[in-house]
Amino acid sequence: MTNSKSSVAIIGGGFCGIMTLVHLINKSKAPIKIILFNAGYPLAKGIAFDTYTEQHVLNVACSRMSAFPDEPDHFLNWCKSKPNLKLDSDNLGEQYLPRNLYGEYLNDIFTTSLKNCPSHVEVEIINEEAVNIIKEENSYSIFSAIGKKVVATKIVLATGNHAPTPPSIKETAFLESSFYFGNPWNEAATASINSDRPILIIGTGLTMVDVVIGLENNNFQGKIYALSPKGFQILSHKKYPTQRDILDELSPPYELKSLFKLFYKYVRSARRKGVSGEAVVDAVRSKTQDIWQNLSLADKKSFMSHLRHLWGVARHRLPEELHKKIQQMISDKKLEILAGRILDMRVDNGMAKIKLKQRASHNQLELEVQRVINCTGPQTDITKYQSKLFQNLINDGMVRADEMKLGIDATESGCIIKSDGEISDSFFTLGSLLKGKLWESTAVPELRLQAEKLATIILGEM
Repeated sequence: MTNSKSSVAIIGGGFCGIMTLVHLINKSKAPIKIILFNAGYPLAKGIAFDTYTEQHVLNVACSRMSAFPDEPDHFLNWCKSKPNLKLDSDNLGEQYLPRNLYGEYLNDIFTTSLKNCPSHVEVEIINEEAVNIIKEENSYSIFSAIGKKVVATKIVLATGNHAPTPPSIKETAFLESSFYFGNPWNEAATASINSDRPILIIGTGLTMVDVVIGLENNNFQGKIYALSPKGFQILSHKKYPTQRDILDELSPPYELKSLFKLFYKYVRSARRKGVSGEAVVDAVRSKTQDIWQNLSLADKKSFMSHLRHLWGVARHRLPEELHKKIQQMISDKKLEILAGRILDMRVDNGMAKIKLKQRASHNQLELEVQRVINCTGPQTDITKYQSKLFQNLINDGMVRADEMKLGIDATESGCIIKSDGEISDSFFTLGSLLKGKLWESTAVPELRLQAEKLATIILGEM
């Protein structure tokens, strides 16, 4: 066994956690111990890739979902090597495959890495929640929920997404009732339902679609309302020519008004060619992190207030067949998209009574539904996490929220910045917790790079 002078503790067993571990195993040349804490979701799959139905699919095509930056066809080749999966071999690289299948892929990577682990690497898996981390002189003590103590010299926070922010309402007791489901990723949100009484979903993004599919799989026949502030409808992935000309004009210093004008110019140009404007969003993806980091705080706040929802609709799209399904449900009035905000929610006579203010008319509307499911997206303000670990870390000054309250304050490479402004050389993070720093920090193409880079940094400092 190695000692604490060469040990890394990873908190979180989803994509970011296990891929950091895999790269540590693959890249290590000297003795090292890696401790992985995982709780709440299946190891190596996390929230995203362990769903309750095969109808939940990836929203990125197979050929672009490799877990390894330097092996772009790794997932595609893995799929081809599994004849028992009975996948359609025609254009497999362009297919949007089940998320559960991707979870099996990650689990295969993980278990294979453990099986082939070199003798100088020791891995310990702790299937318990980490609730506190205390900084010692040259190490950290990590405590689990049942009191287990582990010592390590490096820490990686890879906790992923947290449950959405509850609606702000007067009767907060509603949020504790059986009519409200605050975790849309839990199968319970779509189970044990009356087949024909209406349901309200808060949010109109990809998670809303997941819930709609889950309800349909449970033979739900009633009306579904989906509410968001602007009532945007989700778009579909389409094949189109690349629109990379905009990159020739993108250079710092970046300023939001000029960026908006430039972006709109190329969207109009694309449309004149018969190409959807989302093609321009895709074209600038390689520059998005750089742009975000160089925007002023005022511009970032303005983007979040006025453009974030439009950007999200353009960036996070559905596979075409699934999009057609959702559009058909809207046409059949099984799904209704509403624009507005919630004024109040209460329980009355065995139903949830929801009072809304509609965006366009400002009229009030009251809905009577059997349940409300929150699909507004993960909570990003770490000060509001319902997590003992984060509460302790914040109270001890070991972490602080970034200036936009979108995650943890950290450097681009994931070195956590403590409450006193000191940059840690032994406490790191990646993934969605870096959203405030990088903005684009939730999809596999970004996360796989972060995991490999962070492993290299950690090993270089040992």
